[in-house]
Formats: sequence, structure tokens, C-alpha cells
Amino acid sequence: MLFNGELWTISAVRRKVTLSTVENSVYNAKRRLWTEQPLWRPPEHPWVKLNTDGSWLRDIAAMGMGGVIRECAGMWRGGFSCGALTGDALRAELLALDAGLSLCWEGGFRKVSCECDCLEAVMPFQDRSTDRDYLHNHYDVIRRIRCLLARDWVVYVNLIPIEINSVAHTLANWGVRNTSSNVVWRSPPDFILFPLGRDSMS
Repeated sequence: MLFNGELWTISAVRRKVTLSTVENSVYNAKRRLWTEQPLWRPPEHPWVKLNTDGSWLRDIAAMGMGGVIRECAGMWRGGFSCGALTGDALRAELLALDAGLSLCWEGGFRKVSCECDCLEAVMPFQDRSTDRDYLHNHYDVIRRIRCLLARDWVVYVNLIPIEINSVAHTLANWGVRNTSSNVVWRSPPDFILFPLGRDSMS
């Protein structure tokens, strides 16, 4: 066969077709991954969005909790990091949710979309309470959160992919490495600027 003045064998044509098919498949897979990648979204005005996360380091038996409040333009409205010894991973997630909701209430926010990447921490607040709730290992924290949610405000607690919770995750990691800390960040600390900037581009 002649293509552009070059003589191609049948096997060369087959190789070219196979290579092009593979390259096209790789391109489509990458494109699909890019278009389907979850992104952090700011809330609608006048809502704020609270992202929380917990961190647990088994080797030193320490918990870290972190969270961030942002408004409709993605601007920082408050954040927190704290740490504690003992506990477990789920307790850290629940304590982060408790601390974040308390910070929102104290800040005067009355329409809050709360996001967490831990299914076990979200489920107790999406299901009806039952007579068996008191059997939960962390019923003390769950009860506190339910009392917070029962106040005169509107709060939704939603599950999100871990990939779009990087700001809260970074704040929680700071907390687990500073276990005596209990910090309210009125403005973004330097160590959070990279994940915060990544969210702002979404």
C-alpha cells in the first residue's frame, strides 16, 4: 500500500491502527477522569459551607480534629484545629463535626451545609434516632450533635468524597500533631494556603 508516497505493508498498517486505538483509549480514559473528578463547590448565598475532618494516629494514640467555614464566594469565615490523646478514628470525625457546628452557631450562621467524608459519622444524622442509639460507642458525642442540630437553624449534613475535603483534612492533621492545641483560625494559616487555593479554582 502507498500512503503519502511511502510503501506500507499490511502488518505496518495493523500496527498503526492498533497503536492509534490504544492511544485513543488512554486519552478517553484520562479525559473521563478529568471531567468526572469531584470538585469542592461553594454554597449558595446566604448559606455557609462547613467542611470537617478527623485524624487518628494509632501509633501515638492521638486524635486531631479540623474544620473550615466558607461562604458563597469561597471566602474563609473561620476554621479550627484541635487535638486530643486517646480515642479512635470515628470519635475524631464526630468531635470534628461537633466542634465545627458549635463554631458555626457561635459565629451567627443559621444556614449551614456541612460536609464530611466519613460515612459512619454522617449516618447518625441522616437517619431517625432510635431507642438503641445509646448503645453506640460514641453516643455522648452523637447526642451533643443532635442537640446542636435541634436548635433554631437549618443544617444539612452530607457525605462527600475525601478528594474534596483537603482543607479540613490538613487542619485535622495539624491538630493530631499538636495534641495540646485548641485553635480557632480567624484567617487561613500559611500551611493551608495550597489546598485552599486548589479549592478556589474549582
